[in-house]
Amino acid sequence: MSVETAGEGPPILSEPHFYWGNCFVCKKTSSTAAAMKRCTRCKSVYYCSQEHQKFHWKKHKNLCNYLADAGQEVQQFSFFSGMENSETERWKTFRMNAIITCEIMSGKPLELSEKEIFLFPRACRVCHGVQDKMFDCLSCYCVSYCSEQHEQEDHLRHQYSCRLLKIAMLADVYESCVNIGMPAIPSHVDKTDLGTAPDILEFLPQPLISQSEISKKELDHCFLSCQLSGVLTLLDNLHKYRPALKEKDTLVIHVAGASIYEMMGLIKWEYLLHRLPDVKGIEFSFVGPGLQDEDENQPAVPACHTCQSANKCIKYSVSPMRYSLFKQTDSYSSPDLVLVQNAGFSEFKDEAGFEGWDEGWADIKDLVPGSESLLIFTAYTASEAEKDLERLLKYCDVEVLVSHQNPMRSYRPCRDWENDQNKDVFYSNQFVTVVSS
Repeated sequence: MSVETAGEGPPILSEPHFYWGNCFVCKKTSSTAAAMKRCTRCKSVYYCSQEHQKFHWKKHKNLCNYLADAGQEVQQFSFFSGMENSETERWKTFRMNAIITCEIMSGKPLELSEKEIFLFPRACRVCHGVQDKMFDCLSCYCVSYCSEQHEQEDHLRHQYSCRLLKIAMLADVYESCVNIGMPAIPSHVDKTDLGTAPDILEFLPQPLISQSEISKKELDHCFLSCQLSGVLTLLDNLHKYRPALKEKDTLVIHVAGASIYEMMGLIKWEYLLHRLPDVKGIEFSFVGPGLQDEDENQPAVPACHTCQSANKCIKYSVSPMRYSLFKQTDSYSSPDLVLVQNAGFSEFKDEAGFEGWDEGWADIKDLVPGSESLLIFTAYTASEAEKDLERLLKYCDVEVLVSHQNPMRSYRPCRDWENDQNKDVFYSNQFVTVVSS
């Protein structure tokens, strides 16, 4: 039995992604038998047929002209030519600045898939070169090279990430064309305290993996691990650093910096209650300026029948505001745990006047709860985790209990346009830091 199924109601689709190995319109993947056709003008977007290219032309026209004109102005093969052998930081800066410039020139923000044309161009993975003839990985169609020599040089590194990139592509296509990945949450409720585990795979065993293809079971496991990563991160660190909290009648947990992602498949948070047999209730507060006010007529999300039979309850509240403002409301009560997933404390310069900082984490010191509680925050990459902790310590006097790779991280790979530590993918909640006041 499961407490939630993904097939109920109309599908919820994510924004489409750009992969040069996929048709921009229908998302069909390239193959040796049916290679994608490149837009002959901008040389950056790909289609499975002339029909789909014509279908997309009205929407693609402005961006196409921008890319083509910019390339021709400097007499390069494409917009992305001329960056071969550039240092990694310069390559990153070039692509990010290109997005900013394009948005200024067009007078409107780019869609996600349009931004990804700049972030993930068909460029050499070794030297960033772009030319007419490229040597693509014919397995993942996510990595390309300017020469057979560079393909051979990168063979061992890419061997590790090739299959992960295929999963990332398949997951992105599935969620933009079929439905958001929300497999059923395990419904078992623990009768005794079993504590934590070495890693998330103890709670969510991986299905058998075929090297030749990616099965629906494997894809569902990736989605499920992504759903429950935050929940199990709470459980793991609660057990290790505040075990006494497992005996409280009611836990108060704040999910700060929350987005619509935390709210989707809301019942996933009940899984924590399933793993804490002595806790009778959990009160979750989701706090973040990107959230929407609750509909007064929206029915409450009840606990599952097993929890109700055991007189367990769970409450959810939503506060669409910054955490410092939430602390001034009547809805605020002192938390036992504060969780910030993929925090991004260091994403913006911490100077007054920078919109991202003023509207984001300028109130970072307000996140730190009382001495008996924990602040738990995660990051996508090692570099982000290090910078986020450095930013926190700049403003907060806290004790760092741990900062390391998170054993409860998601197993759904996502492409990393920055290639942090020379890797092609990252995972949600991949690194975790736990502090107390």
